[in-house]
Amino acid sequence: MTLETGYNDSFEVRYEQYAGNFGSGFTILYLSDFHFTRYSEAMTRKMISTIDQLNPGIILLGGDYVDSKKGLAYLNILLQALSNRKNVIAIAGNHDRYFGLNTIKKMMTENNIMWIENSSCTFEINGTTIRVDGNTPCINSNASDFAILCMHKPAGIKDFAKHYQLAFAGHLHGGQFVFWQTGKGLYPGKLFYKWNILETRLLNCQYYISKGLGDTIPVRFNCRKDMIFVKVTSN
Repeated sequence: MTLETGYNDSFEVRYEQYAGNFGSGFTILYLSDFHFTRYSEAMTRKMISTIDQLNPGIILLGGDYVDSKKGLAYLNILLQALSNRKNVIAIAGNHDRYFGLNTIKKMMTENNIMWIENSSCTFEINGTTIRVDGNTPCINSNASDFAILCMHKPAGIKDFAKHYQLAFAGHLHGGQFVFWQTGKGLYPGKLFYKWNILETRLLNCQYYISKGLGDTIPVRFNCRKDMIFVKVTSN
């Protein structure tokens, strides 16, 4: 068990796999809860380096990007590093609304990031048509071979499972303090937040919840920050 205090660049990549009949497959990286401040330079650089190494086909940015005006500079550095990539998609978190949603959206779009807050986008990779919905389930009825729900705040999987193959959320930071963990979740946070878990599945929908990459109050115990990398493969 480890105690992390202060701002640092420590995080893990959670490697996952989803099997289905989807041509030659593709990869997805979900990142959430950056909470960038003036102290976020090292984390920003490590995030960029890790993304370059993973080279995902789809990047999903799950909200809560900055906690201060100083953090905007680091968010812009990250987005500039992503600006030449295809299929980089972003939604809003609750902190983004407090800070200024228009400011965040403007920075995203200026760096060629697709902003899909309460909307969606559709594109093709390796012959597979993929739809991503942002924060609101089933807001677009366009046909697709593979549907992804990208959320900030976790929602109940029963509400959306039949419409998606993959779903992602963040927001809870794993509770930041994990004293014990079972197949049902991370505790004691699970006692207060039903979706303080790492993953679950219903029907054909695999649902992953990130512990995030930053915190407003930078203290964690046995709860390492993370990003989630999913390889979608063909059966």
